[in-house]
Amino acid sequence: MALFIKDESVDALAERYQAAIKAKTKTEAVRQALERALGEPGVKQNYVDRGVAWSKAFNARTKRSETEYDEKAFIDNLYEDD
Repeated sequence: MALFIKDESVDALAERYQAAIKAKTKTEAVRQALERALGEPGVKQNYVDRGVAWSKAFNARTKRSETEYDEKAFIDNLYEDD
């Protein structure tokens, strides 16, 4: 059964995704995207990308930016005498 993409914007998205994952064909890119969306176990997950995406989503939900954290103050607090 064939799948024809008639919408130019969807076709452009498929081409961008193909380039991003370095797939040989657009069909392969669409297959991988659909498998990932459905959580198929046959797809290799890039755990670094997933971790970065999770971190950014977490920061967006908590309204914290990556630069707000004061690491020096935290470390200084560890060594303070009580």
